[in-house]
Amino acid sequence: MIKNNSKCPENKEINPVTGRCVLKCKEGSVRNKETGKCEKIPTENKKGRPRKKLPDAEPVRPVIPSKKSQPHTQPTPPTPQTPSSSKTSSKSSHSLHSPKSRTSSNKDNEAFELYYPDLDDPDFTSKITNNKEFLIHKIPKFPIITNAEEFNAVSAKLCGKFDKMLYQHFMGQFLSYRTPYRSSLVYHGVGVGKTCSAITITEALLSSQTNNVPKIWVIMPQALKTSFKSQVFSIDDFDTLEGLSNQCTDHNYIKLLNIYKSTLGEENKDKLKSELKALLKTRYEIFTYDRFAKYIKDNYANAKTAKKIVENKVIIIDEAHNIRSTNKKVKDTYLALMDCLKNGVNNRLVLLSATPMYNEPRDILELLKLLLINDKRFNIIAENKKIFNGKNFNIDDATELIRNLSGRYISYLKGKNPFTFALKLNPSISGIKVLENAPTRDMTNKAIKKDNLGWLKNIDDEIVVSKLGDAQKKLVNSLENIAFEGDVDDIDDDIDVIEDVSDGKGSSSSGSSHSGSGSSEEASDDEDDISDDDDKQNNNMKLLQPMNIVYDDEIGIKGFYTFFSKTKDTDPIELKYTEGYKNALMPDEEYLGKYSGKFLNVCNFIRNSKGIVVIYSRFLISGIIPIAICLEHLGYSREGTNNILKNAEIVKDKPKYEGIRTPKYCILTSDKKEYMGNTKIDDLIKIINGDANKNGEKIKVILITPVASEGLSFYNTREIHLIEPWYHFNRADQIIGRGIRNCRHNRLPIENRNVSVFMHGSVNDDANRESIDINAFRISTRKYIESKKVDKIIMDNAIDCHLMKNINYFPKTLFKLENINIQTSQGAVIKYNFGDDEKYEPKCNVNIQGRNIDTRGYRSEIYKHLLPSIKTAIKNIIMADATDAAAGTTNRYIDFEMLKTNLGNTIDNDILMYAIKNILYPSIFIRGKYITRYKNGILISPIDVRGYSKGKIIRISNDTLRPSQQRRSKSSKSKSPDTNKAPVVPLNDTMIIQKVLDKLDIDYKDVYKTTISLYLNITAEEFKALIQYILKSYPVSATDTFEKNIHFISKCLYKQGILIKSDDIPSYSDNNNEYIGYINMYSENSEVDNTYIQYNENDKKVAIKYKSYPEYIKMIDEMQVKKIKESIKLYNTTTHTEQNVKPLSKYMTEYFSNRSYNKQYIPREMTDEKTPWGMIVRSKNKYILKLFTTGDGKKTGRVCDTYNEEEHNTMINQLISGEKVKMKNKKLLCSHIATILLNKNKLILFPLYKPKS
Repeated sequence: MIKNNSKCPENKEINPVTGRCVLKCKEGSVRNKETGKCEKIPTENKKGRPRKKLPDAEPVRPVIPSKKSQPHTQPTPPTPQTPSSSKTSSKSSHSLHSPKSRTSSNKDNEAFELYYPDLDDPDFTSKITNNKEFLIHKIPKFPIITNAEEFNAVSAKLCGKFDKMLYQHFMGQFLSYRTPYRSSLVYHGVGVGKTCSAITITEALLSSQTNNVPKIWVIMPQALKTSFKSQVFSIDDFDTLEGLSNQCTDHNYIKLLNIYKSTLGEENKDKLKSELKALLKTRYEIFTYDRFAKYIKDNYANAKTAKKIVENKVIIIDEAHNIRSTNKKVKDTYLALMDCLKNGVNNRLVLLSATPMYNEPRDILELLKLLLINDKRFNIIAENKKIFNGKNFNIDDATELIRNLSGRYISYLKGKNPFTFALKLNPSISGIKVLENAPTRDMTNKAIKKDNLGWLKNIDDEIVVSKLGDAQKKLVNSLENIAFEGDVDDIDDDIDVIEDVSDGKGSSSSGSSHSGSGSSEEASDDEDDISDDDDKQNNNMKLLQPMNIVYDDEIGIKGFYTFFSKTKDTDPIELKYTEGYKNALMPDEEYLGKYSGKFLNVCNFIRNSKGIVVIYSRFLISGIIPIAICLEHLGYSREGTNNILKNAEIVKDKPKYEGIRTPKYCILTSDKKEYMGNTKIDDLIKIINGDANKNGEKIKVILITPVASEGLSFYNTREIHLIEPWYHFNRADQIIGRGIRNCRHNRLPIENRNVSVFMHGSVNDDANRESIDINAFRISTRKYIESKKVDKIIMDNAIDCHLMKNINYFPKTLFKLENINIQTSQGAVIKYNFGDDEKYEPKCNVNIQGRNIDTRGYRSEIYKHLLPSIKTAIKNIIMADATDAAAGTTNRYIDFEMLKTNLGNTIDNDILMYAIKNILYPSIFIRGKYITRYKNGILISPIDVRGYSKGKIIRISNDTLRPSQQRRSKSSKSKSPDTNKAPVVPLNDTMIIQKVLDKLDIDYKDVYKTTISLYLNITAEEFKALIQYILKSYPVSATDTFEKNIHFISKCLYKQGILIKSDDIPSYSDNNNEYIGYINMYSENSEVDNTYIQYNENDKKVAIKYKSYPEYIKMIDEMQVKKIKESIKLYNTTTHTEQNVKPLSKYMTEYFSNRSYNKQYIPREMTDEKTPWGMIVRSKNKYILKLFTTGDGKKTGRVCDTYNEEEHNTMINQLISGEKVKMKNKKLLCSHIATILLNKNKLILFPLYKPKS
């Protein structure tokens, strides 16, 4: 928000509540600073006592209205005030606000405290937390769980229909156009929906886009591009509109692409995909890391574009931990980003990462620096130069800086919700041998420093140990003689420069001394391209491969092809053993055990595993490929392509899995056909995550390399194997996050919702001497300990710490259920106690005690994004009552407090009432229930006019609505309404229908006018209620106005072919009333109403292309017949039920013989037409009027109320020459035009089959 020093005109003053200029109070009145209203100056009252004194009005500054509210302009939010603009300085190197800024801030507060606090405000986080605009996103406390059924109920609720989480909405609100904030790091755990959080932000900002230049820049690895686009909106795998809307962007793209049920068929999906692709290109520009650096260099950083700046963009960086100035491969990208942010104007920056301290703790400073640069807070960087630029990171020096910046920039989410995430289990609970004591000597046999000996107790995951095979020992010993120089503890902490992060490509060698031509997308063990790195580092990297496997006395691709030869020159790879090495990788001690103790161990675990297994290695030839061959020896076949080993000999004791006849594996790696064949990652993922693969029936083992370490998601994983260590644990966290993600295990029973994680390490025979694997783990732990300290600082000080606390910490007291028996992937059954230890509770550093919640800017616009989920929840509660046996025959009442309790007791009153208003105003029908406001609640009435309810209202209690929550305290039970003693009041059921009639323009002298109002003035549910009344309770004689109205509108409906008389189907004997049935215009099968009855060669709106106009007309005719057959409903007065009519029945034959098809079509071209045409078509739960105006060419039609008054009058004059209409209301004008068109037979009304008489 801009601090504005301008003054109001002479006749106006500042409203202290809104901050805007308003007319001055009249003489004798003063403006109340708390309410903003003018009130009379207090005087003595009639009894001579002094009146209550009003709060003194204080001078305030006016607020400039946001440009967003100005029509027909490109919204440009006000640029926030930053320290650079106020030129603050600080005496403390860690301070984010100087004494000067604090002084000015105090003066400002005396005048007018900003609704959105300034980033320099020392109380920033507390004020954000206490602001109701953000407080409504606070995660409520979870209910206490006392048994497995309650646990499953919470899990099912959270993992039901897709619904954006409150933390995603919070991010959208925090960086919206309403706020002055421009930068944030979304530090959310793997699998919780960071991408959807970013999309929530961008789509809200895109709502105001007025041109086709992409406003959103997304920078990400190449491998994630497809996934990101699909999370914005995907058409694949959805066959219904409800399914399409069950995505992160809800209905937005359904509206943007004009998708209807009739256009959602398979035959149209390719067309919709093309339109979606074109639309996304106007909204999002997606860069890989390298391409972004080049783009900035070419467009903003050369001599020709020196003055060009990046402005008004939203820059999203996915997997932002990859962007570091210390990482040689992406340094250019980091510097290009710094440059465009430094010189840019009004850009938003969103960094996404589950592991911001990726390689080492100081990595967090790299990301925070970008946020500060975007906000032009250069003074903070300058004041903390030693911390930002120092090579040696000291957490004590940086603590205060990280604490303060966390409270302004970082959203923190751990991502370990036990209700939605599978449990992560250690292998030892399944009886598997793990490393219990760390070696005391390093790889060179030197004593490890005492301070470094206790590292093992500081890691959360266990290391599964494997003995080296005989061939491994021999080769490792020979390599160790030349591998080490100096202290192995001095290995460069930035060893991850070898890892591949550049566009998912580039080389990333293992350090093998044997060159070859393998994949360049993985950390290939067959390339030697790290010669520019430290030799000592290379020597250590050489040993990672033999820790996995050796090929006799060789490693890498050279060794591999001593064991194997290709059987063909074409891809994919197919091999056979060479002479002398037959069955070398057969998984038993005699063969595989000689070359890889680790892989033999893995095969034994796979033999005994239950469910889906994920195996990760950063190597192909020394990792994934030999494991695949081992699996083929175990009887596995490869999904989607040929096996790697031709005619593999199967072990005699091959594993057997329940429900799996032939187990399969797949490989997810680069697109090279040599290793992938014709299989594609996207296709394999569909099989892996399909319902038919819940327990690995289709694909049991998934082999992945680094290309699949980010962005992919596996359902129902039971086991994850990390074949080799790395020099930090964040790569492992990324892999584990592929299989442990939000709501990915809810198809499994609670006892199987767990994942065993195996971190493998080969060890020496001498348990006291470190192997290269164990050395890597030790180095990782050193970084991990420091990173956890930084993580704790961020967790306790994050901007949303208080708001998200209940999803970051699940105390053991929450789970009152007895320890649950769970079954591990290895078949062990153990007792498990849910909940976090107290030491993991966030200590949120906010001060909100005793403060009033800040509601100054709170309004419906702020919380409307929460309405869809709340409305759905309320409707579910209403409809849950329908299961009650008595619900169909009584009027039921739920008061607001009871409704709030059933919504979790945390919903804000304003939001609840706003949602109810949106649902009920003025009334609504839901599945045969008529819902209205009644007293301090809602009334649920059955749509039945035969007096079943007997004029009584039954008050619904909490126990009625929520049987599972009957365990209430005595005090709460005493306050609950007593159902047996509920008061009763009379209710006249005809009032329901009368409210519908009140919406109609009933004119006995004008059938056309009345007919139009039946189509345009009421909703689908109201229409259905009216039809049901006519069928059930049609009055034989009309003695009053109500009955006369029913008679008249029944004639109107019959004339249009909606109602069916007994004369139309004379053989139907289950109803002797005047009207026996109807055509359901709102049938789910009648969405074809939205197909335009006008031939269009360009096929932009029509569902299917047709070669000629006659062929298209034939389609329309056939469609109408099909529609009628699907929509006929006959009412049985004996059973009081509706019946469908079978297509070939006698009833159907009689119906069509007594009806005529009104072949009426919009003219093929409107060029020669003198008057407009109209068509009333369905739009969701109502009908709308579309007009086809005169003029050159074909017209696609426009909704009537989108025309202006002049255009309306032109059309009326064309229809009735000289007629002048004084109506200003568009709704009335459109009804008038529709009436004229109907009278002149130029309006198409469904159904097109009308009575012959």
